[in-house]
Amino acid sequence: MFALYSHYEPQLPDEAELRKIDIQVPLRIYTRDGELLAEYGERRSRPVSLSEVPKNLKMAFLDIEDARFYQHQGVDWKGVARAISSAVSTGSTNQGASTITMQLAKNVFLDADKTFERKFKQTLLAIKMERNLGKDEILELYLNKIYLGNRAYGIASAAETYYGKTLGELTLAQCAMIAGLPKAPSRYNPLANPERAMIRRNYILKRMLELGDISQLDYQTALNEPNTAAKHKTEIDANAPYLAEMVRADIVKRFGEENAYAQGYHVYTTLDNEKQTEAAESLRKALTAYDFRHGYRGAEDKVDLGDLKTEDDMRDKLSTYPVFGDLHPALVLSADSNAAELLVGETRVTLDFNDVKWAREFKTEDRRGAAPKRVSDVLKAGDIVRLRQTDKEKNTWTLSQVPTVGGALVSLDPSDGAVRAVMGGFDFYHSKFNRATQAVRQPGSSFKPIIYAAALAKGFTPASVVNDAPLEIPGSTWKPENFGGKYIGPTTLREALAKSRNLVSIRLLRSIGINYAIDFATQFGFAKENLPANLTLALGTAMTTPLEMATAYAAFANGGYKINAYFITRIEDRNHKVLFEETSPRICDDAAEICTIKKPTDQAGDKQVTGEAGKAGADKPAAPEKPIWETPAVESPKVGDAGVYPAAKRIMSNRTHYQIVSMMQGVTQFGTAARAGRTLNRKDIAGKTGTTNDQKDAWFCGFTPDVVTIAWVGFDDMAKLGEGETATNVALPMWIDFMHRILKGEPSKEWERPVDLKEADLGLEVEEDAKPKKRSQAANTADSSFQYQNERDLAPRRPAPAAGQQAAPRPAPQRTPERVEIPEQLF
Repeated sequence: MFALYSHYEPQLPDEAELRKIDIQVPLRIYTRDGELLAEYGERRSRPVSLSEVPKNLKMAFLDIEDARFYQHQGVDWKGVARAISSAVSTGSTNQGASTITMQLAKNVFLDADKTFERKFKQTLLAIKMERNLGKDEILELYLNKIYLGNRAYGIASAAETYYGKTLGELTLAQCAMIAGLPKAPSRYNPLANPERAMIRRNYILKRMLELGDISQLDYQTALNEPNTAAKHKTEIDANAPYLAEMVRADIVKRFGEENAYAQGYHVYTTLDNEKQTEAAESLRKALTAYDFRHGYRGAEDKVDLGDLKTEDDMRDKLSTYPVFGDLHPALVLSADSNAAELLVGETRVTLDFNDVKWAREFKTEDRRGAAPKRVSDVLKAGDIVRLRQTDKEKNTWTLSQVPTVGGALVSLDPSDGAVRAVMGGFDFYHSKFNRATQAVRQPGSSFKPIIYAAALAKGFTPASVVNDAPLEIPGSTWKPENFGGKYIGPTTLREALAKSRNLVSIRLLRSIGINYAIDFATQFGFAKENLPANLTLALGTAMTTPLEMATAYAAFANGGYKINAYFITRIEDRNHKVLFEETSPRICDDAAEICTIKKPTDQAGDKQVTGEAGKAGADKPAAPEKPIWETPAVESPKVGDAGVYPAAKRIMSNRTHYQIVSMMQGVTQFGTAARAGRTLNRKDIAGKTGTTNDQKDAWFCGFTPDVVTIAWVGFDDMAKLGEGETATNVALPMWIDFMHRILKGEPSKEWERPVDLKEADLGLEVEEDAKPKKRSQAANTADSSFQYQNERDLAPRRPAPAAGQQAAPRPAPQRTPERVEIPEQLF
């Protein structure tokens, strides 16, 4: 025995390793309010201290697994002798001799091989653990690490998995059921083998009675309790899988794949659950509306009803089709000219003609088939289709389909870049491609405000006049046009941006210089390599994502400062020790290098503490000031200290900022997004539509002083959206619907106007001329008699007419296209 001990003892873990026994705890992600957003990890584990374990549960484990736990020193020699005696007398090896300490040693440090060598190591290791760890430490580790079936490791996880309860909520019968699992988690599982599990549970209850740990009444009451186990998933309080995946990827990058899912990190995000819910509703509504306009693509699948003998068979088949968003799979049981009967979930529903009349056959993005005349023209028995519930109380449904078009919606706080809501598609489980962060697309005209802001910073004003007329580029086949092919001649920048006049944007970019415009755009966060060094940049041929556009537009909303979008506020370890705290730039005085922001600390997230917690200490008398010689030297605050952040860089002067925002307000008042102004009836909204060539991308990027929201729609394969499917018709409705939801009841909040900025500097006196009206044919033709004041097509701002005078007529544009001399390499 001494020789065996001398051989194996050096192979055992040392004392330091014994004290580093790790409990694998999954990654948990929370909203800004502390609501659970997601959990990642193969092992469901919830470590608890021994003091949190109810007495009944503790005794159930001890009585069945190791009744002499507090008497032996790691190996129960009486138990060993009893097991040997039983084996000799009965020939059975059912009598176990492993103590709780031996089980812990095997589970943590040894493999599952049933060999003499492994058993001897297990015995030696149990003795060593008893010498280095206290009894309560060993029992606590055991109860937290033991595998109890269904991915549940530890008793707290088992309570949640089987009963959806905390430990303190378990009944005596449930405690006994959980205690019966370590012997064989699959064989005595109350879900997989309820009969065997009940036999095991009742045996444990009897054992507890025999050992005096429960009374006869307790025993009888627990014995009469039925099996109440059911499969419970982790209760997720918020639904934002696209953001959860962004966080998961970030944590893996920071801590590695192995640690990310096992070290029990708590990650608090910037997500606002209410705004996220509204974002999902608005995006799905917009994509579904687009899909309906283009027709019905037919049944998702077809089955032979003859193969499904019973309704349970039908439900089993339906269960193989997941729910996407609010669209449920349904099986058509029968259909005639007037109605169809379908099975959806646990109920049968009837659809009439009104529920399917929209379903004209999809041909191409611009063509649909004839309108259906009968329900049976659309639905056939055996079809697997999608239904959306229109009234829960009345259990009414309508035919729908999962949209093939993609979309994204991002909303953030422009004061610091905190992402409040993000949708990267119709449903994460239908497509995990996150279009909010991964879809690199052209922004189209939604990029124009960057060009206009650059021009304003160089001395232009909203009232500056630029010619909207055809343009010819020598040596290039590119012939830029306005949408619709019409031109309005000399026009102010205010009107040109509101009406998204392409030719004005090109002339403006040529005037300020391409390199200057690119350098200006990079300050908004656009990568230089994604900005083409040619005049097409004026039309939005840069490459960007919705999240990058939200970050850029934040500067328009927040007064002209560059902030960084972020979605993680804090990372804690399993013991809630802070490992990371976000320190993105904050807006403060222009001359400051750092910002000190005083706000109450909220350990649930980034939301300020209110109520009683926020009042704590408010009534305490202030501490008396110390004499100056007793006061330690005052150190300057540093980034990373509580409430200390880098100062955001100003990238637009307050004058330029107010001018461009005023122009973008015009977009929502009388321009391409006038529907937003009419619908929301607010003066504090501004933004810009964006539609790329052949309607491949549709954007609306809009904001108020407190929120920036970006809506994008397009196909992943760059297919055309279809004739007339511009940003105004596709992306803008999504933005309006979302903003209507989150701004409801919120008062308007205007941007601060620089005191030295005059009306003339804003071009507001010519706004009436810019409002929609019928133009004469002459306005869309050319007149060679018009002479420009300089080669840049700029005319001085027309002065407002004096009282009683009539405004001078707008000069007509020239007749022939202008030739633009630019280097060939730009194209």
